[in-house]
Amino acid sequence: MKLPQRWTAQPASHGISGGYRHFQLLGEQGKGPERAARLEAVLERGVRLVVPLRDLRDRRLWQPGWQSLRATAAMQIIPAIDLLDGQCVRLHQGDYDQVTRFSSDPVAQALDWQRQGAERLHLVDLDGARTGQPVNDQVIKAITAALSIPVQLGGGVRSAERAEELLASGLDRVILGTVAIEKPDLVDALASRHPGRVVVGIDAKDGLVATRGWIETSTVQATDLARRFAASGVAAIISTDIATDGTLAGPNLEALRAMAEASSVPVIASGGIGTLEDILSLLTIAPLGVNGVIVGRALYDGTVNLGEALQAVGPERVQDALTSPKRSITV
Repeated sequence: MKLPQRWTAQPASHGISGGYRHFQLLGEQGKGPERAARLEAVLERGVRLVVPLRDLRDRRLWQPGWQSLRATAAMQIIPAIDLLDGQCVRLHQGDYDQVTRFSSDPVAQALDWQRQGAERLHLVDLDGARTGQPVNDQVIKAITAALSIPVQLGGGVRSAERAEELLASGLDRVILGTVAIEKPDLVDALASRHPGRVVVGIDAKDGLVATRGWIETSTVQATDLARRFAASGVAAIISTDIATDGTLAGPNLEALRAMAEASSVPVIASGGIGTLEDILSLLTIAPLGVNGVIVGRALYDGTVNLGEALQAVGPERVQDALTSPKRSITV
């Protein structure tokens, strides 16, 4: 029997597949009852298995070929540009005293992310988040005018008038953070007037909602706030774990799972992404409603390549990390 070149590990065989789903045939060994196939994981060539033919013939364990994935597991990767004094920066754990400046030309940076394949851009007005003042409006309008992909903005949007102004300026979505906890009815009203264009940003420290540029911490549980907007008509919830933001240490999967389970609203993960493996780990909770991830510092530092990441989690991907892979992943 000639063996197919491609194989998909079924859930019952993930114990030996290391969490990787798709494998290629390297060759065969042995004869008769001892005949086995040598397989190699598509996304990590260092992961190799020797699988007896009797196991390969068991369709509960393996399927020939690369099976397509459900559309519900799609994951959007959204590059982030954080604006401070008109420049592209990143903060470490939201600390304004720990600033890394990446570019003095945010428009050029935004165009570069679009050129690399981004389907949406995430802007954060750090000056607005801290002071409530529209310091970066000129840059924001220049970015939205230059790009053909949708742009969303958070930071300092604390009134209906400000939200309306931003939506009229060319932004696709506005993100409401502080006002979501202080004036939730205002969020409901905006979501009703602008279907699909209002997002709630829930930034949490130790499970509690932080506000006003993360300077203040409330007594409200992040999951309770997510539950509050379950039927409000908001387009998404951006869940940011402050402890991991800007650290490249990996996402807080436990907190994201809790947020997704608290509300039927789609969740966008934010904070901690440092490698492609971190992005793939989010596929484990995608079926719960985590359908996007914001990536910032890892893209600027080069530890994540946007094109490779889009391919790894796009509709044609061959990897479905139903469990977190035990080894690092490269494409």
